[in-house]
Amino acid sequence: MRWALNTYRTAQNWTLEETLEMAKKTGYHGVEWLMDFQQGHGIEWDLPRQEWSAKREAIRRSGLQSASLTSCQVFHHPDPEQRAESVRRVRRVIEMAEYFEAPMVRVLGDRFTPETREQVIQWVAEALRELGEYAASRGILLNLEMHGSFTDPEAALAVVQRVNLPNVGFVFNGQFVGCEPGGSIAPLFERIAPYVRSVHTHQVEDPTVFGFYQQMFRWLRRSGFEGWISNECAYTGPDPEKVLRLYVALFEALSADS
Repeated sequence: MRWALNTYRTAQNWTLEETLEMAKKTGYHGVEWLMDFQQGHGIEWDLPRQEWSAKREAIRRSGLQSASLTSCQVFHHPDPEQRAESVRRVRRVIEMAEYFEAPMVRVLGDRFTPETREQVIQWVAEALRELGEYAASRGILLNLEMHGSFTDPEAALAVVQRVNLPNVGFVFNGQFVGCEPGGSIAPLFERIAPYVRSVHTHQVEDPTVFGFYQQMFRWLRRSGFEGWISNECAYTGPDPEKVLRLYVALFEALSADS
């Protein structure tokens, strides 16, 4: 397993160089660049092509990897033109992932109501099928984050099973849906684990979920998981260096215990 710093909140105002420096000195192997929020690192779907090279070279010099380009494009829009625009933007992100030597692109589903559930699942599946084929042609994984309405494992599984491409899977978002407090994650992970390509963690130390994370790390280790575990803790306090170091220590302890 490898540790990534997701730029959500904690690093949202840091420049690319500041993010790389902090990630490296606190023990991370890579960075997930969150897109569509105009963060300080500047890696966005519409970044002019002539600016790609300088950013890629800065990442290479750091010795870290771009773990993922984390697009926030969604495919739940009733307007087909909006869905087509999301597809267009993600196609460019896939091209960027190849250039920035990132192995994967994350996308969102994202929301449905009971009335729109089946239609949204189908829209998302259609978009991910098209994008998954394009990503495969460039050697990139395309991952649907289990986020929003797609924390529901039934909905997320319906999408990836309809897409049915080996390079399309999940980002597990640390939402242990259906798992009882103090109970086993097996009913959830027996179903989703074959599709999990990376994991977003949140407040791992929270006693209400710590036992679930312990089980998750054991499950991933037993299955031979070699992907990215991303820290999305959203810390915004005065000592990010200390907190980011502590999360790496926690990840290492949990993976060793597994």
